[in-house]
Amino acid sequence: MAEILISVIIPVYNAEKYLQTTLQSLREQTFKDFEAICVDDGSSDDSPQILARFAAVDNRFKIHRQTNAGGSAARNKGLELARGKYIAFLDNDDILHPQYLEILYQNIVAEDADISCCSYLRFEGEGNYKFADTPLTPQVDFISDKPFIDKFLYKKKIEMLMWTKLYRRELFDDIRFALDLPAINDILLNIEILLKSKKAAVCRTPLIAYRIIETSQTLKDLSFKRIEEFKNLCIDINKLIAAYPKQRKILQKIAARYAYGMHIKEYLQRYNPAQDGERYEMLRQNLTELRQSDYLVPSMLNLRQRIALWAFCRRHYVLLNLLKK
Repeated sequence: MAEILISVIIPVYNAEKYLQTTLQSLREQTFKDFEAICVDDGSSDDSPQILARFAAVDNRFKIHRQTNAGGSAARNKGLELARGKYIAFLDNDDILHPQYLEILYQNIVAEDADISCCSYLRFEGEGNYKFADTPLTPQVDFISDKPFIDKFLYKKKIEMLMWTKLYRRELFDDIRFALDLPAINDILLNIEILLKSKKAAVCRTPLIAYRIIETSQTLKDLSFKRIEEFKNLCIDINKLIAAYPKQRKILQKIAARYAYGMHIKEYLQRYNPAQDGERYEMLRQNLTELRQSDYLVPSMLNLRQRIALWAFCRRHYVLLNLLKK
């Protein structure tokens, strides 16, 4: 059996509005040696039929259907089924530049890198984004020989989102998406991948269009299930310290940053704590537990963030309203 160079893993869940456009953008890639592992995570709309139509006319599209288990489980199943030398991920409503795979592949091979990265752009609504017809010349804007340090210590532009990358398959030998993080699983995974990686080739050209719609995780009402994920993420990041003790301070800082950003900053942008008792109390309880267990180290935050943490945990609504302005 001929070697497949790239496996593109696509978790699919009730995506009938956008799925055909997404799959067509993959089918029209200038790079042809790929397989598309489409994991239908229990869709109840027309998504299975759309997948079946693509598989019927293009044998590169492989379909696996399973009972709904969430994004982490769907991507893990895709990794289990993938046969490619390299791994890419695609969400079921985004649109690829025609040269997405070509450029990421040429860069990862040319630089003998573990990861090849690109940038992305955002667009809103139900219409489809159209990339310019002018062909792109593959280019590498910078090489990182220490991706984790460059990203989190030196703040170099390495995107965190999983679908901005082409990964060497071996990186996933002992890494999977966390089942306790079904909606924000890419954060922890990419921290682990960057810790493990020895070289990244970064192209700053946007090669994927990220669709912003009302059902996007970032726009959904803040559910209690997602609040629980916020706490799990901070705990899981801290657990990486056992395998990477030299990166303790950076990992603690990352955990503190996400704890603040998700529990306090994002919440204050969307809600009033004085009028949103139950949700606010769950967030406050999370922060208290994380601090008591040292999964959230306040000294890793800046002064303004530490003040906000103090005010949030003590229900100081007046100070919180001042801080959100």
